[in-house]
Amino acid sequence: MSRGGAINLTDLSGGQVGEWLQSFDTILCDGDGTIWQDDTAIEGAPDVVNALQQRWGKKVYLITNNGLKTRQELFERSQRLGFHLPSDRYIMSPTAAIADYLVESPGFDRARHKVYVVGNAAIARELRQHGIDSFGAGEAEHLAPGDMWPDFVARELGNPQAAKDVGAVVVGWDEYFSYCKMARACHILCSNPHSAFLVTNRDAVHKYPAFCIPGTGAFVAAIEACAEREALEMGKPNPLVLEPLTKTGELRTERTLMIGDCLKIDVGFASNCGMLSLLVGTGRYSNLSDVRREKGKLAQPDFYLPRLADLLPYL
Repeated sequence: MSRGGAINLTDLSGGQVGEWLQSFDTILCDGDGTIWQDDTAIEGAPDVVNALQQRWGKKVYLITNNGLKTRQELFERSQRLGFHLPSDRYIMSPTAAIADYLVESPGFDRARHKVYVVGNAAIARELRQHGIDSFGAGEAEHLAPGDMWPDFVARELGNPQAAKDVGAVVVGWDEYFSYCKMARACHILCSNPHSAFLVTNRDAVHKYPAFCIPGTGAFVAAIEACAEREALEMGKPNPLVLEPLTKTGELRTERTLMIGDCLKIDVGFASNCGMLSLLVGTGRYSNLSDVRREKGKLAQPDFYLPRLADLLPYL
């Protein structure tokens, strides 16, 4: 079976699927669009994930770019929806990756440094669980009535304390994104050249059937432009997020399958890491023809299924 062939698993025999199942030991599985939609499990997905663990002995991790929940909150959702993961260690989220990165960073001192968050409150909750102080998360910051931008800058950024001991700027999806937040992030990053600049993901747009809204990547691009610094992505498709598992030997990429619903993020991540990929049609690509039309523009999956539940008869 050739790499990137976008083979429909339902076209294979039971013996061929069994051979395929023997080709990997570990599974990384995306969340939204792959095994659940918001707070509802996609039909049959829990049965497949549980059978892969219990009957086939696969080690399964949930890996998501969802920066709106902590690792523990995502684990609790998985349990509530019927996915039997052993513990929250098997949840890989950008909020947790950011907190773990800062804890391990020799340049970040939890006793002295704090974090400025342009993003939602889940990032602050995750940081707090790791003993890291932060400010700004989940809060609106706009020009006060009657203020002009020089008034804001003089009042908020003119004091040396505004950037003192801020060891990192973290950017996530932020419904309250504003000029004031961008100015504060820019000032901190330019004042502290050794501070970390981290982002949950670079998803540029969130697509819904009737509309599209800006994703985290849009906010990041604005801050990168004025701070003249590049943020470090702590989600897919950056291979960095796998380092904690690959360094310990807990995961071998050549024996790992990535399951997801997005060519750019999930299949691109698998390609970047040297992993097998399985694309399901319950997210952005509802049929294999749409997938093949992206050939030459985006990485192609090794395998395809209309929905993850279609794997159940082989398990």
